[in-house]
Amino acid sequence: MRHDDEQDPGTAALAAVAGLARTVDSLGRDVYTLNQAAKSTAAKADLKALARTVESLGNTVTSFEDLLARLTAKPAKTKASGHGEAEPVRSWLCLPENDVAAVEAVLTELLPWMGLVYLRYATAREELPPCWLWHPEMVEELVWLMDAWTAAYEGPEASNKLVGDWHDRQRPGVTRRIGEYAPSCDVLKHRDDAGQAAVTVPLAAEADPFVTWWATDRHKTGPEPTAAQIKAGRRGALAAVPDTAGGQR
Repeated sequence: MRHDDEQDPGTAALAAVAGLARTVDSLGRDVYTLNQAAKSTAAKADLKALARTVESLGNTVTSFEDLLARLTAKPAKTKASGHGEAEPVRSWLCLPENDVAAVEAVLTELLPWMGLVYLRYATAREELPPCWLWHPEMVEELVWLMDAWTAAYEGPEASNKLVGDWHDRQRPGVTRRIGEYAPSCDVLKHRDDAGQAAVTVPLAAEADPFVTWWATDRHKTGPEPTAAQIKAGRRGALAAVPDTAGGQR
């Protein structure tokens, strides 16, 4: 099959199949003519076998032509932005700087979703460190995972297949990578949390400084942890915070 750069591949395929269909049809007429002229029994048997082969080939070409017609007639699936253009996939790492509203909008959506969905999974609770808001790569993973969940369950192309992919591949992959970005939860953290709500988002009530930091000054290392934050997240990278005398708390 040949087509030039100006011709849509689907249209070219349809034209090629149509040409093949005409060839098969012509071959069928030739077989009919030969069958009428054949005189020997052996020749007639061979021609009947050839006629069946041509008929089968014709049916295959017709099915292929119908399939191509349906495929080329099907509109491309795009995530419309309302202006006829595909909407880009959002990224925490690529949010515009100095846009507090944009950063706040993402966290306003992400924090409730984490409590409602993501942290319902024990492995997610174990691997998510209390200092996750200090780690842009973790926020990026969680924003992507949330959007994938929304597409699977609530999007225009929502399906059991997408839901299965979210459970089987996407969520476990994000959970595993977050565990690699920072040490996993330890036993003492679980003991200290005994009696508290099973599903909590670390520092969710103190997200405002992170909104300001990421929107206006993300090239620095982030807001200084408060004493309460250090007490709440005293493990891993937060377990050794210099005190005012230069020692370790």
